[in-house]
Amino acid sequence: MDLLRRVEKARGRRVLSALSGGADSVALTLLLIKAGAEVTCAHFEHGIRGADSLRDRDFCRAFCKELHVPLLEDSARVPENRMPGEGLEQAARRLRYRFLRRAKESVGAEWIALAHHMDDQAETVLMHLLRGSGLAGVAGMRELSGDLYRPLLGVRKRELLEYLEELGQSYCQDTSNLVPDTPRNLLRLRVMPELESAYPGCVEAIARFSAQADRDEAFFDALAENWLSERMETGAYGMRVLAQDPGAQAIVSRAMRQLCRRAQIPEAESRHVCALAGLLDVPRGKIELPGGRFAERAGNWLYFPVASPPPEPVRLVLPGESELPGLCRVHARDWEGGPVRNDPFRQALSYEALKGAVLRTRRAGDWIQPLGMEGKKLLSDYLIDRLVDRPLRDWTPLIAVGNEILWVVGVGISQKARLLGGRAVLLHCIFSDQ
Repeated sequence: MDLLRRVEKARGRRVLSALSGGADSVALTLLLIKAGAEVTCAHFEHGIRGADSLRDRDFCRAFCKELHVPLLEDSARVPENRMPGEGLEQAARRLRYRFLRRAKESVGAEWIALAHHMDDQAETVLMHLLRGSGLAGVAGMRELSGDLYRPLLGVRKRELLEYLEELGQSYCQDTSNLVPDTPRNLLRLRVMPELESAYPGCVEAIARFSAQADRDEAFFDALAENWLSERMETGAYGMRVLAQDPGAQAIVSRAMRQLCRRAQIPEAESRHVCALAGLLDVPRGKIELPGGRFAERAGNWLYFPVASPPPEPVRLVLPGESELPGLCRVHARDWEGGPVRNDPFRQALSYEALKGAVLRTRRAGDWIQPLGMEGKKLLSDYLIDRLVDRPLRDWTPLIAVGNEILWVVGVGISQKARLLGGRAVLLHCIFSDQ
């Protein structure tokens, strides 16, 4: 049987079947069982459709009882649990997937099996295309995406209905799907029938296009991964990417999308990705990102700063080791040599000047008397003069006494901390990501 062949990957695996009671999920559950998968079903009642929703729940209970298949259940009043700005469908999907993942973990399932089929795929591709999605969007859904298993993407809806009819198997009908009051329902009930009338086989054609787009997207994604590996650096400040000579726009756009995932900004949309790619073409700029985050072009780099504040100051141990958690460690030992000139992260400073010093990051009112100068300068101006990129300034380690800065690690020392004879201390700063 061709349908059974579609679920062969599930044989011998522990799988959670997302069971709504509709024809698609009922057919998938039966196929998984017949294929030899170890199946547990999960049903989520959304609290939207009243008595019809409870009828679907009761059907799933009876269906699983007859098959001797375990059933996990949960429910929520979706309209009352929407987040600000969240649509009803988005909220329902978020709550349903949260339940499915909890259920998957509770039974030790490897995959969550979803009953999306070829007609769903065609609708999804068209919806993404109409929203202006890139290649990733028109690639549609994948058979295996993380822990989500969609084995029926190559199967038409009518094939599933015919299968259930042959078995004499009943199922529930969601009457809300028969009303063209959402974009997907409008496509399903009005647009797709017209398209199939004008272009017979268009659903299969869209599915083939989606599969080709998915292959192309995987190829470009690999190139973008290589682009990032050659250009990206990480530190306590967050992430940054070398912005000079970025290369092909097709690769850059995908790299920016991957960066958003790495920076844990999953809500980033195509407009954010385009704006990020645009920052590579300007000498400076800043854009807001979802979740209160931002990205900034400064100097030769595009920065993704972390959302957390720098660590609290610590006393400089002389001699010994001092640590700013997550940022750096400073080793201090007595020194009998002269100035250190070839390593910006090692400095020999006056012991007398370092008495009472702390290791910290910058704060309001900081100043420094730069080496070789008579007057003092605000630290902010000093950092600008020394071409320290703005996103790095809050994360640059400092050795300070009060608001007087003695060493800006990696940048320069003060006139007061220079060696003039007497006891010397060698400081070596090691960053936590090294």
